[in-house]
Amino acid sequence: MKRWLTLLAIVALVGAGSYFATRALWPAPPADEDQVAWIAREFKLTPAQRDAVEKLHRDYLPVCSDHCALIVDARERLAANPGDAALRADVARLERQCQQATLAHVRQVAACMEPKQAQRFLSLVEPRILHHDHNAVFGLK
Repeated sequence: MKRWLTLLAIVALVGAGSYFATRALWPAPPADEDQVAWIAREFKLTPAQRDAVEKLHRDYLPVCSDHCALIVDARERLAANPGDAALRADVARLERQCQQATLAHVRQVAACMEPKQAQRFLSLVEPRILHHDHNAVFGLK
């Protein structure tokens, strides 16, 4: 019985030590980190690259907001008239327009990066954009 208690104590100490060691060596990113800060950190941007990405991000925010508002409005009209094929086509058109504009935007962002980092960025982000269903805000975190 004493041997089991000793073994249990050793396992508990090793587990706790491992947990605290990983927390100290690999801290999590801040929860409130914005997209530009995440991109700058994750893709090792220089200050000039970060500034360029931040400008692109600021310039695209109103475009993104407009797309979202148009999609929400079209979906509300479709919900009120679910059999209306023209409204259904309008929703699909607006979603495609948003998707294409967002893809163009992230490609502009990627153009600010070193080629290997740009490829890694696009391989992470493009599939998410292509599979985004416009039912929630698109995010990179």
